[in-house]
Amino acid sequence: MVALMADRLEVRLHGEQIGWISRGSRRERIEFAWTRGYAPGPVTLTESFGSVRPKAPPGEASNFFGGYALEGRQRERLTERRGISNPADLYAMLREFGSSIAGAVTIADPDMVSRTQPRYEPISDGEIIKRLRRAANDGDLGSDDQSRSMLAGYQPKLLLARFGGNWYLPRGRAHSTHILKPRLPGRPDGLAREYYGYALAAELGLARYRTELAGNGARQYLVIERYDRVVDGETVTLIHQEDAAQALGIDWVDDHAKFQDPSAPRNSHRPSAYRIAELLGSLQGEGRPVADFLRRLTFAVLLGDNDAHAKNLGILHLPGRSVLADVYDAVPNLFQAGRIEYNLALAIDGSFDHRRISAQHLIREAERWNALSTGEPEQIVTTTLDDFTKALDHVIVPPGVPAAAAAQLAWNAERLQAGGEIGGRPRAYRRRRTRP
Repeated sequence: MVALMADRLEVRLHGEQIGWISRGSRRERIEFAWTRGYAPGPVTLTESFGSVRPKAPPGEASNFFGGYALEGRQRERLTERRGISNPADLYAMLREFGSSIAGAVTIADPDMVSRTQPRYEPISDGEIIKRLRRAANDGDLGSDDQSRSMLAGYQPKLLLARFGGNWYLPRGRAHSTHILKPRLPGRPDGLAREYYGYALAAELGLARYRTELAGNGARQYLVIERYDRVVDGETVTLIHQEDAAQALGIDWVDDHAKFQDPSAPRNSHRPSAYRIAELLGSLQGEGRPVADFLRRLTFAVLLGDNDAHAKNLGILHLPGRSVLADVYDAVPNLFQAGRIEYNLALAIDGSFDHRRISAQHLIREAERWNALSTGEPEQIVTTTLDDFTKALDHVIVPPGVPAAAAAQLAWNAERLQAGGEIGGRPRAYRRRRTRP
């Protein structure tokens, strides 16, 4: 069982104490009180609640901090391993794993700080493979009892740091710099497809971090550089972020709440493209987050990414401004034999069915937001279609990506450029473009 818990947890943002977390009225709730006399600095903590009152609304605070928590099987496995009897016990989870999460918020039990000093331990290639295999089998983070880190998401992963080309295992409150994802037996082409999605996003300027495929066969894994970390030598600086689900105050306990509900698309407790655009239109500072969102929405349709939900849209809170984070978890999901679910995570112009989407659907959806100038939605969608088509000609399809999946991406672009709906790709379709 876990040790006797402190009465409250210290919350810091970029190393500055900003408040305290205490237990809420239910297991899935916490309470957050700002530090007495704290004045917000140039970096916004969250779009979901302000700092006007001494205490944040419990529901909003719970959904914000809970949005950093583990999900699905990871939550069940790691809370069980730490002796947390209820996987929805948010306070206990933040106490155990809150020292290194996404962004620049850190959460710690003051009584444990001296016993969880950050340090890095060299790790061999063999140990990396071993931990990745365990993560794949257990559906967790491949971590151990000395780790105070967590990262939301369903896919098994391993959090490591890389300094000078060498890998290190973060211990205690140390921060990772990279995410490693193992190959899953049930999805042998999954890593290659995900790597292809990153490469296309990078070609469109939607992702600037580095990714690479390492190993081979059953030992293959995907290496992803964290965009919310800056590394200088062996010093790791955090960049603050939250996802759109946190910013919208979406329920952190319900793993389906990050998707728009097809049975109740106007449900105010779920996200929608309209709600996200409305949120992004209110962000402070310079930038074009709404225009960027439309570009990403178009990219998700072209890629066949039906997992582009609210938690897969990050917001970076920088000094004096907030912008969209790089695209992440962008995977051509809709072309897996036997695993196809055509519903998109967010409806576009009222349609969830990927096959029914056209360029006009995207344009009409954006026009409904009333956040872009006249003619701008059409210009953004058209430019993104052109850029995606060029990217298909420049990005080499990684080994392991089925030819049919690559052909489907070209089909999507051609259909939308021709003014039609995506529809179902004919079996006889062959990509007409050739690499120069």
